Amino acid sequence: MSLELKNSFATSPVYVGGASMEDIRKQYGVEEVIKIGSNESPLGPSPQAVTAMQQAAASLNRYPPMGDDDLRAVLAETLGQGLQPENFFTGNGGCDVLWMIALGFLGPESECIICRPTFPVYDVTARRVGTSVVYVDLDPDHFTYDVEAILAAVTEKTRVIYLCSPNNPTGGLLTAEQFETLVNNIPDHVLLVTDEVYHHFITANTQADSLAYVRNGKNVVVIHSFSKAYSLAGLRLGYGVARPEIIQYLARIRLPFHLDQMTIQGGMAALRDTDHLQKSVELVVAGRQWLYENLSGLDVQVWPSQANFILFKPPFAATQVSEQLLRRGIIVRPMGNFYLPDHLRVSVGLPEENERFISTLHEILTAMK
Repeated sequence: MSLELKNSFATSPVYVGGASMEDIRKQYGVEEVIKIGSNESPLGPSPQAVTAMQQAAASLNRYPPMGDDDLRAVLAETLGQGLQPENFFTGNGGCDVLWMIALGFLGPESECIICRPTFPVYDVTARRVGTSVVYVDLDPDHFTYDVEAILAAVTEKTRVIYLCSPNNPTGGLLTAEQFETLVNNIPDHVLLVTDEVYHHFITANTQADSLAYVRNGKNVVVIHSFSKAYSLAGLRLGYGVARPEIIQYLARIRLPFHLDQMTIQGGMAALRDTDHLQKSVELVVAGRQWLYENLSGLDVQVWPSQANFILFKPPFAATQVSEQLLRRGIIVRPMGNFYLPDHLRVSVGLPEENERFISTLHEILTAMK
């Protein structure tokens, strides 16, 4: 018996994650490994969140709530700005939220617009439901959005425009003026999906207030995650913010018990621990500035970032530089899966990890000359 494979799956790109610390220890025989390639928080999760999850573990013989009402209520309380629980839907991480959006709004007869280089899961989820992907690439030098080109690419078949701000992997922003232009000029059949999972780390004052458009009932979905500033990447929890009609529609796609009890309790506790969140953000912002300044002093091309990572282009093959770093126990992320085969991305780590990375990279580049 042979299986008939759907063409949309056969041609869909595969998103491959980074190497684990244990993989590198085994492969290269190094004891001390630092992982600064997956945009994880260098600070551990909130102690309050850990305690809440430990307490929830005692009742894991019971099913969790069918819904996520309590978590959505805390999300509305935390974000404020007039948002209500009805403005939120949750998923098993930001990727699950993107998958639900693809299932709900895309299909074989539709198109979506993606601005490369960016997070490849937009591409993956869209193609897996058979959607035609239209690329409107960022400026190749500064990685800025071309809003006029995006609008020019919209057709009767366009259903979703994917935006990422701060953008992964470039760290750049979609400005308030650009967002305003898009919202005011897209037709009613187009949904703007703005992925803002790195929004906590923004220090610039040019970022669009996307939640204001949600409150005004526009066709906008804002995606947030607990994986970055809340230091809960291993928990898998993300959410979308949109007007209630969109939320109700997407909620029908979820399976029952889509979140477990530990995730719900851990997420709520993390939201309430604002002191820990502030410490996490301050650590990243300071480390990001230090990394940018020190990378700028090396023989690499580097871009400023508003996220918890920095994109850079070495003067030698990115895969070779990454391999040399791995041999020394340092994991960064090659950007081949992110449409940038000549670039690398480094996440902000603890101060001692940042220092080790810079000194090791300097040593490698010097030796490769």
